[in-house]
Amino acid sequence: MIILYNNRGILNEIEIIKRMLHQDPDKRIVITPLIDPKTQINPSSVDLRLGTHFKISRSTKFTHIEPLDDPKEIRKKLAHYTEDVHLDPSDYFVLHPFEFVLGTTLEFIKLPYDIAARLEGRSSWGRIGLQIHSTAGFVDPGYKGTLTFELENIGKSPIKLYPGIRIAQISFYYLTDETKIPYPQKKSAKYAGSIEAKSSSFYEDPEFEILRNRNIPKEDKSKLSS
Repeated sequence: MIILYNNRGILNEIEIIKRMLHQDPDKRIVITPLIDPKTQINPSSVDLRLGTHFKISRSTKFTHIEPLDDPKEIRKKLAHYTEDVHLDPSDYFVLHPFEFVLGTTLEFIKLPYDIAARLEGRSSWGRIGLQIHSTAGFVDPGYKGTLTFELENIGKSPIKLYPGIRIAQISFYYLTDETKIPYPQKKSAKYAGSIEAKSSSFYEDPEFEILRNRNIPKEDKSKLSS
């Protein structure tokens, strides 16, 4: 992804705090709960904590996902073969090497229409092999909800993950002007308002509807999904 920054650049800690305390709710950056501001607020980012909800795919139970199936059938299949795990705050989740699960931030995030954000992992965790996202690191203006982690352990040792630990950081960027189509108003805004880790809804993308309407023979559909 290519991101072009304007001359105002990235918000520093003072600007982040000002936006979090802004009198105008429409200009305010919301990060809640912010448990320890002195620890979490960095020179140009804010540390985010791991929440208590995880989604685990049991890949051994089905052969593949066919993107050209009816969206309702795909949604049903994903729900059937996905396990939701809710932890107590004092419990932990073990992420084994090369295992992939979805997690979520403890914090609820809300962005104004003139601010975009970028989610990244903390280097302390990256150095032991924990990746917190594959591609989903950009947060559009107007987004509100928790952020989903695409957690993967690329190291050689299992990692214990405790709710509340700081595994990620979020930075904020000015737009040249307020967006005219904030994220919740986009037709493709499939994850707006999420408060738990949500499975992929790629099958709702309009290109798959176009392919379904082409009446592609069933035996050829597998070639498109491979």
